[in-house]
Amino acid sequence: MSDTNHSLGMQSTSYAFRDFVAWSLVGLLPWLLYLQLAHVLPLHQTEFLCFALAAIVMWIFRLTPDFVPGLALLLIVVLLGIVPREIAFSGFYSQVFFLIFGIFVLAALLAETSWLNKLEAVLVRKNASFPTRLLAVVASGVLLTLVVPSPLGRASMVQPLVHRFFRANRAGNNSFLALAHIHGATLLSTIILTGNPLNFVLLGMLDDQTSNRYQWLGWLQAASVAGLVIAVGFAAALFVFAVKRGAGTGAQAADAAIDVQANPMRDWATLGLYAFLLVAILTRPIHQVPLEWIVLSLAMAVFFFSGLTLANLRSRFDWPTLIFVATVVAWGPMLDHLGLSQWLADQMPILVPIFERNLYLGFAITMAGVFVIRLAVPGAPAFIILASALLPFAETIGISPWVLGFTILTVSEGFIWPYQHGVFSQNVTTLDAERTAYRMSSLIIFNIFFYLLRCGAVFLSIPFWKALNLI
Repeated sequence: MSDTNHSLGMQSTSYAFRDFVAWSLVGLLPWLLYLQLAHVLPLHQTEFLCFALAAIVMWIFRLTPDFVPGLALLLIVVLLGIVPREIAFSGFYSQVFFLIFGIFVLAALLAETSWLNKLEAVLVRKNASFPTRLLAVVASGVLLTLVVPSPLGRASMVQPLVHRFFRANRAGNNSFLALAHIHGATLLSTIILTGNPLNFVLLGMLDDQTSNRYQWLGWLQAASVAGLVIAVGFAAALFVFAVKRGAGTGAQAADAAIDVQANPMRDWATLGLYAFLLVAILTRPIHQVPLEWIVLSLAMAVFFFSGLTLANLRSRFDWPTLIFVATVVAWGPMLDHLGLSQWLADQMPILVPIFERNLYLGFAITMAGVFVIRLAVPGAPAFIILASALLPFAETIGISPWVLGFTILTVSEGFIWPYQHGVFSQNVTTLDAERTAYRMSSLIIFNIFFYLLRCGAVFLSIPFWKALNLI
């Protein structure tokens, strides 16, 4: 007992020292950045970057819940008059906010049906191995990529199933399940047109002729090699780390019988909603109704027809993640207002001669630049800023604007730390809140591997794009 108490005391001391160092960096690094930029950029730009750096350090070290630094940044820049209130809080009435809100409601409805219970019951009845459960989680995320145009929304829908597979004291298994959940919902999001709202943003940046070429099947064809590389790499990683290292042995032994209480009317009505959503997505070129309003209308229908009670909404709805998303969506408008987007765009023409000398080196530097910018800027603003700056130069260097946009999009959707992506942040927040054992080091290592996998998929797609005369 004394050894255990000593070990816990040492661990507590280690965490306290880590937090002390992290908070010291939060206070010190912004001042150092201010001293470097004070005579280079205007005052408001410098102040914003310093406060943003403090928020990023807090995100990296997870000193507070993820939505807190983002919300604190908005409050500070408004109170100091750096950014107008309507711009700083624009994320709370943005299209992305309403899209995620609607998806969360539909995910909460799905969690109330018996379909996930039935799937789990089948896996338990068949005495499914741990790799089989991983496959079920991944397959659910991938299939929803065809229907739900939001990685965070897909992750929310699969979350109830993953939660049922977690075991209190099996950190290894829980980590692999979390990874399967996170990357099953995100890795193919740029391969399938309906997998990410930013895919439609990219289409909107192209001229009409090019945009028509990259509708559902055209997009899938051009992205097929990258998708194949990512899928094979993902499957190989799960096999090597989950099966070869025996992560799943005995995982099913603790399962009890699953009590499936079905409500046939609600179950089939929920499937009907998702079928309607799929049809609406696939016919979007015809009706031209924005996806966020389709999803929000379906969410409102859930309440009008009493499909979800207020008590269930409180327990199932992920408000912290929704607030986090709203705070990071506002970064794009704030950067535009402060002129930082234009400053970044002014630096982009230096890439043109690099692409002309060596195509692969140009792609490598572009992806490295995306990686560096993503350390500070959320995925959606980073993509919009970089795509707006680089796409006008695509024809000059002999590259299809879609190829350059797809490259930026694929790499900007990668992540390593929780603050960089809502899906990762949501998973870690849920695991921490429920005190489920997991290994953050395993999650980070896998994320690095998958980030490199995304970059490798782009490189391996270049010969294929040349064959399609896109380069």
